[in-house]
This record gives sequence, C-alpha cells and structure tokens, in this order.
Amino acid sequence: MEAVNKYTILAVDDAKDSLMLIEFDLKEAGYQVITAESGDDALSILQNTSVSLILLDMYMPGISGLTALQKIKSQSVLENIPVIMLSASDDEQQIVAALELGADDYVTKPYIPNVLLARIRNSLRLMEKTLQLEALARTDFLTKVNNRRSFQDLVSKTISQTKRNENIISMAMFDLDFFKQVNDTHGHEAGDKALIDFAQILKETFRDYDIIGRVGGEEFAVCMPNTDINEAYNACERCRKALAAHLVSIEYEGRTSQLSLSVSIGVTSAQGLLIDYNELMREADHGLYKAKENGRNQTVIEGDCGMNDSNIETQEQTQGEEKYPGINYEIGVNNVLGDESLFADILVMFHQDHGEDHNNIQQAIDENDQQKIKHLVHTIKGVSCSIGAMDLFDLCKALDVAVSENNSDHYQVLFSPLKAELIKVTAGIELRLADKL
Repeated sequence: MEAVNKYTILAVDDAKDSLMLIEFDLKEAGYQVITAESGDDALSILQNTSVSLILLDMYMPGISGLTALQKIKSQSVLENIPVIMLSASDDEQQIVAALELGADDYVTKPYIPNVLLARIRNSLRLMEKTLQLEALARTDFLTKVNNRRSFQDLVSKTISQTKRNENIISMAMFDLDFFKQVNDTHGHEAGDKALIDFAQILKETFRDYDIIGRVGGEEFAVCMPNTDINEAYNACERCRKALAAHLVSIEYEGRTSQLSLSVSIGVTSAQGLLIDYNELMREADHGLYKAKENGRNQTVIEGDCGMNDSNIETQEQTQGEEKYPGINYEIGVNNVLGDESLFADILVMFHQDHGEDHNNIQQAIDENDQQKIKHLVHTIKGVSCSIGAMDLFDLCKALDVAVSENNSDHYQVLFSPLKAELIKVTAGIELRLADKL
C-alpha cells in the first residue's frame, strides 16, 4: 500500500477525550484526520468532503452509530467507504447488526493503537483491491479504454443528465479499415499493437470528459456530451487525420516494419428528451456503414442533426472563418473589446512570430529537444486562444500534454494535424493582410 498520508480518515465519537486520542494516534501514523462529535456532523461532513475510511462510535446521543452507518451505506456515493465501528461494549447482537449493515470491522474500546492501525490498513488494502477489480471489470484489457458494458453504463448516466438539462450530445462510431488484413498479413500481435495505438490517438484527440469505449473487435465509440454535430464532426476528422499520419511500429518474423492505418467513422447527435442510447448507437452505426460503402477513410453524419455534410463547411466559414480560415473572428475581436484594427495588427504579429513555427517544431521533434517543443507549443497555445484559433488551441493542448508526460512516441502523430492547422491559419492571415506584412 502507498504512503498513508494520501488517506483521509473521518473519526466520529461524542467523547472528546476519545476523539482526541484517536486523532493523535492516526496523525502519528501519518493519516489525514477529520473529526466529528455526532452522527449528524459526520453525515454533514460526508456530503462535502471525500474521505478514505470512517471510524464510527457505536453509541452516541442523537443519531446512533448504527443509524449513521445505515444512512451512509444507503447512499451510492458513500456506500463503498470502509467503516470500522468502535465501542466499549462487546454486545454480540450489536456487533452482528453493524456487520450486517455493511461495517467492515469492529474494534472494542479501549483500543490497542497497533491493532486499530493494523485493521485500518487491512480495510484500506481491501478497498483498493476491490476498486482495482472493479476497474478491471470496466476496462478493456488490451486498449485500457472502457469496455462495452462500462461504456454503455457511463453514456446512459450522461444521457440522463443531458436530458434533465435539455442539452445536446453526440455519438461517433469508429471501425479500423481492412483490419482483418492486418491480422492475416502481420499476425495478431501487430493487430493488437494497432488497436493500442488507435486507442491512444482517441484519448489524445478527444476531451477528458468525452467517453471512449471499445465496443467490438476493431470498433470503438466516443460519446461527446454538450457537443453539437459540427464540433463532433470536426473532432472525428482530427482523429481520422491523426491516424492517417500515424505509423504503427510492428515486429514480424524478426523484422521491424511500419504499418499505416485508416478509419471509417459515423457520427450523429440528439438533443433534449429525444436522446436514447440505442438510437444514438444505431444512427452512428448507420453513418459508419455509409462511410465504408463510400470508400472508407472518411466521416459521415447520420440522422436529423440539424445540418448535413454540405453545411458543415458553411458553418466552419461563419463567425469569421470566411474572413480568416481557422479563426473565429467574433471571439478574436471580442478579446480586444471589438477593436477590429487592433485585432488585425495582432494577427500580423502572430504571422510574424509564428509563421515558421511548424518548421521549428518539426526540427525540435527530430532532435528530440523536449524543452524547445514545450516552449514553442505552449506559446502558440496561449496566443491561438487569444486570436480565436480554437482548433489550433486544442491541437496545441494535446501535444503540450504529451510533451509534459514525455510521451515522445506520439509527438509526430499529434504534430501532423497541428502543422496543417497552423499553416492554414498563417496562410489565411497572409492572404487577407498581405499589405501589412
């Protein structure tokens, strides 16, 4: 078990001297400690504070320890917190009642400090093992994303919340093209490596709160809360292009080679009370089928999403992209309080400062100069947000995170779409403001 100072223990006892002694012993052992003198206080603390374990006195005025235990175990957000009951009584019926209500252990007062600490360690160790097993049950063993069951459970909860707030949600289905040929030609280890790499690209492309799942052999799905079809389509396209630029390194029959892949994608969206998990999956799957029928390696929108393939391009050109490709003009101008002349000057400076950065970043990647990559990408990320180049901001953020995590295998994969977007932005500025450059 890791260092104990990462655990917070809530000690509940109406006897102040006992509570002080418990707090002293736990802090001496290295634990973080919160105290409460009644069951009501404990329940109030648990509503706003995350704790690792609860030491709960059996007999207290007001809400007894058993009643407090019952209330804790009846709440889904609290039921998995280990609870050790404390009491000066050795009443067998009370002990049995506590254990049947979900207590993890029972310690008689006055307690022996080393024994109490040992039982705390055992309860925390058991909790961690349980959480690990639950995580394994929810996670695809190969790609480490959600398995099909976990994906459905998480998306269903997200849909319920989305319905309550009458928000929009998008769903995408992904199928690696001609994947059977990879296994047949290069072996199943190569196929596994391809799946692992693609899952990593999904995690790097989509946001932390998007839900990613492996729902079939080479099929993946991504649920995007609070995301309209245009945003979802653009995210899927970034993922598709990132995979197309990626080379999977494989070893086969003693030789190392590189394999290129492509993916077909179907995407859909729904809003308000019309959202249904099965219908979202069906619509996204229909779009996926059309993408494969139309030649693969493409993203197809399916369903009545309020727009189609043709007006995605139109929407991308609204709010300023018609004027400056890759830049949301309204966001950029608002950042300088509506001063269009000043905004144009800022764009000129952006072009002058960063017009060659795609070459500079590539050189830094080739030289594995992580400090230089970090500096260049972090700088562009900050400025791109200021000028309203939001896609460029997202791409810089992904590469910035990879550099921070020293994930050098994915630098080139993440840089390829970033480079294309940076060139698009700077070329658009040059086209419109050539007389100022």
